[in-house]
Amino acid sequence: MSERVTVYFDYVCPFSWRAAEVVEWVAAPLDLSFEWRHFSYYQYNCDPSEGWQIWNERLDDDDDMGSKGLLPFLASQAARKQGEEAFAAFRLNLLRARHRDHRPLNRATIDDVAEVSGLHLPRFANDLANPECRTVLAHEHHAAAARDVFGTPTFVFPSGAAAYLRIRELPAGPDEGLRLFRDYRQLLEDYPYLETVRRPRSKGN
Repeated sequence: MSERVTVYFDYVCPFSWRAAEVVEWVAAPLDLSFEWRHFSYYQYNCDPSEGWQIWNERLDDDDDMGSKGLLPFLASQAARKQGEEAFAAFRLNLLRARHRDHRPLNRATIDDVAEVSGLHLPRFANDLANPECRTVLAHEHHAAAARDVFGTPTFVFPSGAAAYLRIRELPAGPDEGLRLFRDYRQLLEDYPYLETVRRPRSKGN
């Protein structure tokens, strides 16, 4: 049985897209399965004293950022209701549409991606409007917060080792991606006391 790795991600995050591409390369060779869970960057960074909750926001179908990522989150939950394969296709296609193809996260893009991903469109539209999707989003975000997740993507391995992974650009190909992921996991599990490794960057980068 393959090992199961949890990934917390956000559709507005380009690092989530790059990590998703790496996962496509490593899942089969490393015999890993990945459980993708939602974590809202906007919710995490809001002032708790304001009481703002993204899952209670009103949707604006024309907003290029998908109402601070709420629209793609809800669409993602709706896709998941059609099975894991449908969810996987929708998730990767939407991340690519946003961060590779630079499309807005509005309803037109969401609907195009749903069609390309082979979803049953009337069911998708109905599930997207179901308030249950907002509840699931809240639960997944709070589960991430309970693990002290602060950024996306964050990988959680069966050993309990977990860390945010920020990739500036895609590896050169599957072999390099495989080495990167192996080394990343090995680093976390061999040195559990290692908290932060961060390269210095010039201002503006």
